[in-house]
Amino acid sequence: GGDTQRYKGHTAWIEILDEGNGYAIVDEVRMTNGGLPADRPSATAVNIANQNNVGSAKSLATAYAAQFKRVAERFQKQPDALSTDDARLVNWLIDHQLLATADVDLKTAAGKLDGLRNGLATPTPILAMTNGSPENEHVFIRGKHTNLGDEVPRRFIEAIDGKPITPKNSSGRLELARKVVDPSNPYTSRVIVNRLWHHLFGRGIVPTVDDFGVLGQRPTHPELLDYLASQFVADGWSIKRMLRRMVLTSTYRMDSRHQSEAMITRVKEVDPANTLLHKARLRRLQAEAIRDSVLTISGRLDRKLYGPSVPVHLTSFMEGRGRPRGGPLDGQGRRSLYIAIRRNFITPMLLAFDFPVPFNAMGRRTVSNVPAQALIMMNDPFIVQQSKLWAQRLLVDKEVKDTSQRVALMYEQAFARPPRDNETRNALDFLDTQAKALNVSPNDPRVWADLCHVMMNLKEFIYLP
Repeated sequence: GGDTQRYKGHTAWIEILDEGNGYAIVDEVRMTNGGLPADRPSATAVNIANQNNVGSAKSLATAYAAQFKRVAERFQKQPDALSTDDARLVNWLIDHQLLATADVDLKTAAGKLDGLRNGLATPTPILAMTNGSPENEHVFIRGKHTNLGDEVPRRFIEAIDGKPITPKNSSGRLELARKVVDPSNPYTSRVIVNRLWHHLFGRGIVPTVDDFGVLGQRPTHPELLDYLASQFVADGWSIKRMLRRMVLTSTYRMDSRHQSEAMITRVKEVDPANTLLHKARLRRLQAEAIRDSVLTISGRLDRKLYGPSVPVHLTSFMEGRGRPRGGPLDGQGRRSLYIAIRRNFITPMLLAFDFPVPFNAMGRRTVSNVPAQALIMMNDPFIVQQSKLWAQRLLVDKEVKDTSQRVALMYEQAFARPPRDNETRNALDFLDTQAKALNVSPNDPRVWADLCHVMMNLKEFIYLP
């Protein structure tokens, strides 16, 4: 703390410096006109810290421990007389684990408060903000906060509504939010429905999903974009309803193949780039969907929602500063959504399939077709592991009566369709050939694991036809 009277009226920056090998934790920052705020966590805790005989972390912990013991004894004699400040002190000491280094034996005293503390609900930390004082910012010349230009009033994007936002008693965040969703501003709804269209169809109505400005491309179907945007707002900005509206269209239900030679000739003249969607676009699954598909057919996918992130599996080649602890090869079966993101330690399989490096936002991912993708599907330990699990799953299925039925089940699980006659024959031939090569029975798990591995490497597994 310190006297900041001479800085009255200035913008405050709070800096916590730690030039050693430790770390600093800030619970909260408070500013008052004088003295400690009335609702401070604990006046007793502050007074103990200000004592002259407290000169180290250990002595501070011992002083706190002695006070804790006094509070515990007072609680035992007169439970109803425990003050709010005493209760705050007890909870604060336990939460911050400051009693661990104390010399005072507190086992008995602490045990007397266990029942009280265990009966309290565990608080849930959340990200939050408060509406501060209204402040305008200066232009930072060449991005330097020490070289200030003109003060700029708070306002929305100038191309849409450049009028200043000047509420007297608030920061203007609420007014900004209202401008974002104002019916007179069609850009927000257009951008959202265009991104949904991009993810479902492989290309946005406006191809440049991150740029609706003069440098972006024109929409291929402007009337459709406006219709979807207006319906989106009319439906209460419901993304689920808009997705349903899109996937129920005949356009979404098309496949990527031409129906006749005459049509091929015609579309080469009218729509050679398929911008008008005379057929579906051939699309590759995104990196996370490929990994989740592998887990699904192997039977390893954990469909549980929520929970903590799973540490990324680290290979011997993933070295560098800040290397985290590694996780299991299959990520505990959790969906890719729950794999921890460390920008310098991303799963090689995901990177091979164009997983974006998390340096900045990316509305449209790169879609490449490079040899590394085929090599990953053939050699990655995760793919090999899941191939074996898939084979075990197939072999223990008692509803399958013969090999042909098992092959049909594989196609159903991997491609959501039955196999063609030639595909069944090829699979059976492969099983026989592989069994002879390994000198084992055709029902040996290793033979079926090899077939499962081959199935995962078919293009249909990672592409939507």
